[in-house]
Amino acid sequence: MHSTPASDPQTPPMSGYPGRDRLDEANRLFRRALARTAREGRRHDHALLAEVERIAAEAAVALDRLTRAAIEAEGNSARHRAAFERERQNLDRLTRKIATRGGVRG
Repeated sequence: MHSTPASDPQTPPMSGYPGRDRLDEANRLFRRALARTAREGRRHDHALLAEVERIAAEAAVALDRLTRAAIEAEGNSARHRAAFERERQNLDRLTRKIATRGGVRG
């Protein structure tokens, strides 16, 4: 676990991100529970292994969905929107420049 000092809930931590400790703890508990269940399945009840595989696959799907959501959120940041707008303006400027020169020559 991280030993970051307690901070104001409105102020993000200096490293990591808000909610990181909670996510790390949930991940730790999930992985430990899945490992215990798999160990039990290998030792005593092989039918449990199918359940472990199902749970792991479901978790992977959920994490993939959340990863896409995080990437999309990052792409919608003010910095990325500003960079996109600058690129759009550069493209518009280039398009006007080509148009005034009579288009692309082949």
